[in-house]
Amino acid sequence: MKKYLFLALGVSLAACQNPPSEDLSKFQKEVEGMHDKIMGPYMQIEDLREAIRQQVSKDTTTRAQGDSLILALTKAEEGMNDWMAHYNGDTLLDLSADQGRVYLEAEKKKVTAVEEQTNSSVAAAKAFLKK
Repeated sequence: MKKYLFLALGVSLAACQNPPSEDLSKFQKEVEGMHDKIMGPYMQIEDLREAIRQQVSKDTTTRAQGDSLILALTKAEEGMNDWMAHYNGDTLLDLSADQGRVYLEAEKKKVTAVEEQTNSSVAAAKAFLKK
């Protein structure tokens, strides 16, 4: 009887800490890879904001456009910071494969939105600075 009790306990503990399946691990790497790809443009945000501030101080006719670009860059930065603060890949250890897929799909949507926001605001800022 004790043998079955230990077996049941072992199975229960293993079920709670199942490593993600290989397919889920690939999906997780894809989502985290998206984050890594965004980091390049993300790291330019502060420099771009400062360059815009300097340009606007020299040419006040562009202040409204510069302020709008600074706001867009700031929102992109906040979006990335928020995503990084709330994403937790270790969550997958506590979820079933189906729940893990749902979690990663939601995170992929979020990080895709952050990527689009970051890339568009950085591109717009660079175009503004080239004028």
